[in-house]
This record gives sequence, structure tokens and C-alpha cells, in this order.
Amino acid sequence: MAEKRLTTRRCDTAKGKKKPYRLTDGGGLGLRVMPSGARYWQYRYRHGGRETILQIGSYPAIGLEAARAEHGRFRDILRKGRDPVTARRVERAQVRKAVGETFDAVADEWLTYHRPAWSAVHHERNGGLLRRVLYPVLGPLPLREIDATALLSALKAAEHDGILESARRARAIAKQVFEFAIATGRASVNPARDIGKALRKPEVTHFAALPADQVGELLRAVDAGGVTPVTAAALKLMLYTGLRDGSLRGAMWKEIDLQSGKWIVPADRMKRREEHTVPLPKQAIEVLRDLARLTDRGPDSFIFASSGKQGFLAENTLRIALHRLGFEVTAHGFRSLLTDELYKAGFRSEWIERQLHHRDKNQVRAAYLRTDFFEQRMPMMQWWADYCDALKASKRAPALPSNVIPLARAA
Repeated sequence: MAEKRLTTRRCDTAKGKKKPYRLTDGGGLGLRVMPSGARYWQYRYRHGGRETILQIGSYPAIGLEAARAEHGRFRDILRKGRDPVTARRVERAQVRKAVGETFDAVADEWLTYHRPAWSAVHHERNGGLLRRVLYPVLGPLPLREIDATALLSALKAAEHDGILESARRARAIAKQVFEFAIATGRASVNPARDIGKALRKPEVTHFAALPADQVGELLRAVDAGGVTPVTAAALKLMLYTGLRDGSLRGAMWKEIDLQSGKWIVPADRMKRREEHTVPLPKQAIEVLRDLARLTDRGPDSFIFASSGKQGFLAENTLRIALHRLGFEVTAHGFRSLLTDELYKAGFRSEWIERQLHHRDKNQVRAAYLRTDFFEQRMPMMQWWADYCDALKASKRAPALPSNVIPLARAA
């Protein structure tokens, strides 16, 4: 390399002229001075038979010695037969790619990729576990740098907080995120695969479904104001309709037709990914009319609105509310209660199973049976709501619809 001819003092005192000019430092490195006084480092070289100028950066942000170091690095690249401009483009692309390959970025991409195939409930549950368990520890880390020890530390933090089941579910989600990253060329190993045995198994606690003889007590407790009005309405509507928790919580006002007494739940919130028409007894309509004054802000507003991230009641809200009211049951258990009581009363199984949106186990019958029995389910669900009211008032059960043959009720 030719003898260095620039000094820091000369770079500092270079003034702008009418036209741009260049101060050379040897070996193709030079400082280009603009009429405005701005100064830029450039490296001139020949590759593939043509001259190219590589812009190194501005002065004084990049000092003389730093510019010479970069110049030396690019000259080494040129000696190896590679084009320095192309090499720098590759380097910058790799940096951009690495920044976009943090765990949270890839996990968000995984969520988006699967969104069309998942129910809203499943998508919400997976996203929530990522945000609560994995992102606080792993979110900003480059995916390739996360090993089994780092992943286990995030899961153990959840265990320490007492959420053992969430830790195990989060590990399953992490495994799927890394499988997605491997399939898309962003990772080569899956640290979640072999750490399952390092996590403690949660003790399984089964809360019984609400017994029929406690329905009246529950409704009286809800009316007494032990929970918020929105939560109280959600509990009552789960009881009156038999909908699943996830299908109910994300409901919007545009799904409700109070005039015809119908609630049409879209396919993306149903477990079977099929639209479900739910008959609304007069008690449910009354609950919805009262709730509309609080949450109806237009067709696309949430019925069970809340201040949470999703905009509607969170996944555990109803279970926590029931426990706060003194009932060690789950809201999902309302479905078991409804099933048992409707079968006991003598309603036809097709009506009951359709109300619960269960798949017909008889595949031949399912293939030919196109009706959803809405006309039969409407009086059935009105009887059920009247029965709940009777339990609340400590009165006798209401008379069955005319198309139902009563069975002997258990004592």
C-alpha cells in the first residue's frame, strides 16, 4: 500500500469548494469533500474489469483510523476475488435477517401462519401463553442462540410462580415454534424436544360440574352483585345456552337477533369450525337487553367487553368468578349440567347434542341429517331457562313442551 498521506488535522480542516473534490489516502481510500462541507469516505477499486466506488461512511462519524481499518477489510475481500460492494450487501442482509429472527418475531409469524386454521379460542390461548411465559425471558433473544438451558429457565420461572400446567403447555408451544423455524430455515435444532421430563407434572384437580340443586343458589349469588355486570351476564348466558366458554366470550353484537331470538356464532369461534345457531330463551334476551346499555357500541363491538388486550373477557375470568362466589366448579361444567337435566327430562338426544354442537357419532346418520333442529331446540331451551328460574325461586319444575314425553325424575 502507498504511504498514508492524510492526517486527522487535514481531514478536520478540509473545506467545501465550488465543486466536490477528493483527498486521497492511498490504496483507493479517499475522503470526498462536498461543496456543503460534508465529507465522506470512499474506496475506489477495480473488480471484473470495471471501476467501482464503495461508500464507507461519513467523517467524522467514522474517523481516519476506523476508515483505514474498514478499507483494509474490504481490500482483503477483493484479494480473495470477491466484490466488496456485494460482500457488504450480504453482510447487511444477514444483520437484518438476524434482527428479524428473534424468538418473539418468529413466534408471531408462527401464530399468523396458523391463524386461518385455528379457532379464535385456540389462537388466543397460544398467544397468551407466549406473552405470559415465553416472551418475558426469550422474546428478544436471537432464535439460534436459544438452547435447552435458556428455554428451561423461562419454563422454570412459570413453575416457580405456581402455574405448572401453563409451563407444560408453553413448552409444547415452544417446540412447535422451533419446528416452524427449522422448516423455514431459521433454526437447525429444537431445544424444546428433550426437556419435558425436567418439568414437574401438575396435580390434576377436577372441579365437579354444578349440581342442579345449586343452580338457584348460584343465580341468587350472581344477582347479589358478587361479580361485575359483564361477568354476571356471561355466566347467565353460558347457563342458558350451553355454549363453550371460548365461543361465548368473544361474541359481538352483530351476531345477536333479539327479534327472532337467535344467536349465530361464526365458525371461527366454534370448536368444529362450523357456524352454530343458538336459540335465545326470553331470560337470555332480557340479559342481553340489559347488557346492551353497557357494551353495545355498534355491530362490531364485543358483547362481553373488557379493558384487556383482547377487548373481551379473559379465558379464566368465569372460572375465577365462580370460585369467588363460592362455587368450586368450572363454567364449562354448565354444559354437563344442561346435558344431564335435558336427558333426564326426556328431550331427544338429537336436539340436545345439536344444542351442544357435538358431532354425531353415527357417521351415516350425520351424512344425511341436514337439519339443525332449531325449531325443536327453541322450546327445549326455553324450558331449560324456566327450569333454572324455578330452581332460583324454589318452585316446581315447569311443564315440558308438548312434543316431549316426560321421564321419571330422580329424587
